[in-house]
Amino acid sequence: SGLCCARRLAQAGVDVSVLERADVAGGRVQSDDIDGFILDRGFQVFITEYPEAKQALDYEALQLRPFLPGALVRYGGGLHLVADPFRRPQDLLKGAVAPVGSLTDKAAVALFSVLQWFQTLDDVLAKEEVPTDQFL
Repeated sequence: SGLCCARRLAQAGVDVSVLERADVAGGRVQSDDIDGFILDRGFQVFITEYPEAKQALDYEALQLRPFLPGALVRYGGGLHLVADPFRRPQDLLKGAVAPVGSLTDKAAVALFSVLQWFQTLDDVLAKEEVPTDQFL
């Protein structure tokens, strides 16, 4: 957003300097290479309906592709798929047998997800906030 702002100001004839607070450019989205692993941090979801992005970016030239919902978690010397079985039912078995989280935890998360289908947003927002570990 800062670069888009600077670009608009420059197009309007304003002399602009862009300063970066961190030691590398990237704002909230960065990747770190640690021991051969690339770790992403920051906001990783791009919503193509952002008005500023629609105006500033050429989506066709970028050849955007969707990411599958889920993650590969390295544990016990292997990679294990952890995904939302409601969004990707074909990953249900892989997630159920993955050694990431207990079966009790997985059942609690599934129950929580199902219960959300029967509530309105107002119902959810009216509830007292509870930390996830206490809720589960």
